[in-house]
Amino acid sequence: MEVKAQQLRLYIPLLITSLILLMIGLGPGLFHQSALAGYSWQHKIFDLLCHQDPFRSYSLNGESMAICSRCLGIYGSFALLVLLMPLIGRFFTVINHIILKLIVVAIVLNLVDVLLNALDIWTNTLHSRFLLGALFGGFLALLLTNEFFSKIVKIEESHGT
Repeated sequence: MEVKAQQLRLYIPLLITSLILLMIGLGPGLFHQSALAGYSWQHKIFDLLCHQDPFRSYSLNGESMAICSRCLGIYGSFALLVLLMPLIGRFFTVINHIILKLIVVAIVLNLVDVLLNALDIWTNTLHSRFLLGALFGGFLALLLTNEFFSKIVKIEESHGT
């Protein structure tokens, strides 16, 4: 496996950014701050990306997280798999067209979960939303693995005899 310097220069910021977003998403409880009416600087950062319903969010140290359980699954699994990318790229071959299909499946599962919950056919929980979000975030990170850490196979050209 060969990693080019340019790939490493892109991988390190991706890793740091994904870990920082995850830490901020954990909300004021991680920083032992009291959120005023459930709204803190962490909530402001994710205001446009997440509905931040406290009933659909885990809590940490008695404070509601800045993101819902589904978003926590997305950011958490994405950050974890970005962290593990060097190992994944070394020991596994990630096939992009299969991962793309799995991303579509994860999106459909999340949409079905939301729809069935809205129609009162199914009641999702913090854990079911987290797991479905984790599928989506994990598959997204896996898709990027080949961009940073892929096995380079060199095929020698055969010249006619």
